[in-house]
Amino acid sequence: MTDTQKNLSVTSSTDALNSRVKDCEDDGLESGKYEEDSLFAWLVVLAGCVQAMITLGVSRAHGVYQEHYVIDEFVGVPTTTISWIGSVQNTMLNLCGVAVGVLSQFCDSRKMCAAGSFVMGLSFILASFSTQVWQLVLTQGVLFGTAASFPYILGVTVPLQWIRKRRGLALAVVYMGSGVGGMWVSILTRTCIDTLGRSWSHRILGYIMIVLGMGLSPLVIARKPRTKPTRIFDFTVVREWRFLFIAAASFFAMGPNTIPYILMPTYAVDVLDAPGNLGSSLVTIINVSGIFGRFLAGVLSDSLGPVNMLVVWTLLAAYSQLGIWLPFPNVPAIIASAALFGVTGSSIVGMILNALSHQYGVTRITYISGLIYMTYSFASLAVVQTTSLMLDTVGNGVDYTWPIVYTGLLLVISLIILIVFRFLLSRKLLVFV
Repeated sequence: MTDTQKNLSVTSSTDALNSRVKDCEDDGLESGKYEEDSLFAWLVVLAGCVQAMITLGVSRAHGVYQEHYVIDEFVGVPTTTISWIGSVQNTMLNLCGVAVGVLSQFCDSRKMCAAGSFVMGLSFILASFSTQVWQLVLTQGVLFGTAASFPYILGVTVPLQWIRKRRGLALAVVYMGSGVGGMWVSILTRTCIDTLGRSWSHRILGYIMIVLGMGLSPLVIARKPRTKPTRIFDFTVVREWRFLFIAAASFFAMGPNTIPYILMPTYAVDVLDAPGNLGSSLVTIINVSGIFGRFLAGVLSDSLGPVNMLVVWTLLAAYSQLGIWLPFPNVPAIIASAALFGVTGSSIVGMILNALSHQYGVTRITYISGLIYMTYSFASLAVVQTTSLMLDTVGNGVDYTWPIVYTGLLLVISLIILIVFRFLLSRKLLVFV
């Protein structure tokens, strides 16, 4: 190769790199009536926070229902069978992310959000009339998860189009909604079940979801005008190595993400012989500490880089399971484990989305994140069912050792993948990644 050809090759590679960086910086956004990082932009973030509150927050509070179903309503029914309600709910919530991403390229995000909010509220009202597990799987599981994916996915991705300078903080605010929602939904659910019964707890939550979701849907407005894609399903990104690493890390980190929410309440009663209200209190502790954790993760991600913080947070999440919960079967230890997992584990999903936005920009963030959420949905379904099977068979319903080990090891695998990914992006230790 001649010197001229070498220079042309280097110039071409440099131009391609600069072009990709510019795309990520510009994001293809067009100036509109409202500017990014404006007051209106933060109102969009606030709307996304509320959507996360009534979707992911409700899902995070499912442990209260799980405890009620196992201990009171469906006594004698295997935990594996009952866990299908929560696992299907969480699976559909994420599995439909790709469909939401595709439809967002053709439909108004505000109308999609409003329609999803109405149907997910209706699903809980229908669940209030359900008296068998399979009926709850269809209503509280399939119907709610499918409908909630619309306001959830749009609520966490649309704000990214409006915020540039403090994107990590914006995502932290959005995902703090899931912590706040999980907190008050857990308390409200337990109070309603104890005083009014399970059916009325479903109806009250259903009405709340319809009012809040549809009321704030007009603010979930995409900043970038819709453009018809060349292909409805574009899977070219899945062949890109950065996406594959993020997807693999998400698979192993987010799969066990719901396990503490589901198992800790029953663990407190079955193993520690603690009062029943400790179970719902543990869910509240996870969600309250998650509010602080998401804020801290957002601020640090803006300063140190989302991938760097993903490594640290995943390490601490694994420690909360293997270093605290597993070796110390007592009330103070499980409270400490719940608090640490709330700070770290509940923040991982937001940091993954932040990492995606830094790697690919936000022009197609709804679609690309939908692919990641689809990966997460398969992992969640497999992990929840495997964990429940371990508890019913190896643990005879009362020994939680292997479910805890399983959860922690999956987080360790995710940690290893993230460390490799981090040093493939840059071998320098002190660099924003």
